[in-house]
Amino acid sequence: MVTQGPISLPLIVLSILILFLLMNSCVATSEEKGAALIRKTCNHTMYEKICISMFESDPRSFKANYTGLLRIGIELSVSLTNDTLSYISKVFDNTSEASNHTLWLKMKDCHDNYDFAVFEISQALDLFDKGFYGDASRKVSYASDAAFLCRTNGVPQFTERNKKVDKFTSDIMLLLYPNPPK
Repeated sequence: MVTQGPISLPLIVLSILILFLLMNSCVATSEEKGAALIRKTCNHTMYEKICISMFESDPRSFKANYTGLLRIGIELSVSLTNDTLSYISKVFDNTSEASNHTLWLKMKDCHDNYDFAVFEISQALDLFDKGFYGDASRKVSYASDAAFLCRTNGVPQFTERNKKVDKFTSDIMLLLYPNPPK
């Protein structure tokens, strides 16, 4: 037989009530959508303004739940990395090795790093869909690494693009791993 003191029963009822309220709060959060979810999600990133801007550029973000928003974030990262590679390729193809050999080598290095990153990041969606969020985050990291390496090469034509790729993909990595979808 379990005996209860005079405060135990009300304490148990209060504990259950608090637990119920917390559960309702979590359910509401997981169903949250739209601009509020975008802001709330991006508030937990290092580059909040870029994060919000990128998500708001895709109308699907306003209808997505948290998991959908992260998936869109990966898709945007893939697209941003592909677009950056295309831009680098165009500039690189129009640069003569003979005119400035050092700059040409730096551009080639950027091109090669982004080319590899595009291959790796393209696998992130499949991993995400299978629930391997840490692995998806690591695939996204290749784009961030390519942007960082290219930025340190000091090719002025690529600076702004590298910053955007590095910042947004870093945010997506952060959101995926240690905070995977619930």
